[in-house]
Amino acid sequence: MGVKELFSAIFTVLFRYRKFWRELKEEALSEELHELKDYAVPLIAMVQLCKFPLIGLPRQAMFFALANFLIDVAALYLLIGGTAYLLEREHLEHIQDRMLKIVCYSMTPVWLFELLYFTGIWSWLFAFLALFYMLLIGRNGMAVMLEFYTGIAGKTLRNTALFVVTVNTSVFLLIRAVMRLFNF
Repeated sequence: MGVKELFSAIFTVLFRYRKFWRELKEEALSEELHELKDYAVPLIAMVQLCKFPLIGLPRQAMFFALANFLIDVAALYLLIGGTAYLLEREHLEHIQDRMLKIVCYSMTPVWLFELLYFTGIWSWLFAFLALFYMLLIGRNGMAVMLEFYTGIAGKTLRNTALFVVTVNTSVFLLIRAVMRLFNF
């Protein structure tokens, strides 16, 4: 995925997510795209590079960006595995691959809003908004990709949403702790 396609995918996920999920489901059979390598990791890296001018100190910014990148990637893997495990009980086929797509694309607002975590007390509001928007995009993605309206119990979806909220809250607190460690 090139830079133009990356920005186009980011825009489509953020502002036309219903259309995005429908097109992704149709294209999933015909096109081989590795979401981690082609979308998630470049987006996380791009956000980390955008933090350099915000911090202003190159050495501390580099270490902070590296730590933040590792936290985001670890959280991504945890979310993919945890949500697939929680939904696997519903005996859906190809759950791991579909959850990879859903989590990678729906985490876009959370990663982009990390740029606003330097705003002091307002960072909690931005984190909450990003998490809410991520849940909205992810729920729509699950509805389209997994067709959950036809069989997945509401209890499973509630547990999945609670897991996602817990992991993202932990990531936010870890990022804030790393910010305090580097005195930002």
